[in-house]
Amino acid sequence: MTFEPTSQLLAFVLPMSFRKGDLTFSRVSNGEENIKIQVTPTAKPRHIVSTAQLARGIWRVCLQWSDGRLQYLDEKVISVG
Repeated sequence: MTFEPTSQLLAFVLPMSFRKGDLTFSRVSNGEENIKIQVTPTAKPRHIVSTAQLARGIWRVCLQWSDGRLQYLDEKVISVG
């Protein structure tokens, strides 16, 4: 996962074999503020999500996906300014 704060974009690459996935943004200072986005397979492995709707602060990003057999997880902490 790569976060570009100046362009307010989060980019990540998933294998072409993935079947379903989701991205969850959780605000670190307020554990009740969560935003969940479904990730659907496309013809390209690279996915880009806008972070423009996120409030300023520190966010934990959790990317979960499945290839139909196994579950995978990737986490990153980002600072939205």
